[in-house]
Amino acid sequence: MSQGQTEQSVGTAGTSAARTLFALLGGAIAWALHFLGSYAVVAIGCVAGWSATRLGVAAGTAALGALALWSTVVAWREWRRSSGDQRWDTALSEPRGWYSWLMTVGLLMGITSAFTIVLEGFGTLMLPLCGWNVR
Repeated sequence: MSQGQTEQSVGTAGTSAARTLFALLGGAIAWALHFLGSYAVVAIGCVAGWSATRLGVAAGTAALGALALWSTVVAWREWRRSSGDQRWDTALSEPRGWYSWLMTVGLLMGITSAFTIVLEGFGTLMLPLCGWNVR
């Protein structure tokens, strides 16, 4: 190693709490924000007659989907760093395997959240925004 570099060790050393929380909950928080935000944008857009409602929902879907994917990548990298070259079942069964387990949960939640954001965005963008005009 050269001067100024530190060696990454297997385990939880060197991981900040903010990075761990982002890897664990980032996707779920992005999904919740998308779920609430897209319906709020559509409701306000329909009442106010905002012509860029679909554009706002599409931008929110892209941004929050990217955030969910980013948290998934962070969880994957943290899982790889914490487990080293071990198989996933071996990494989860060792004494410090709780961190690998948390990152596995973060990875699964991130994938599920990104998929759900895409489905929500697709449904919101493809269906009539302000009702079916049945009177």
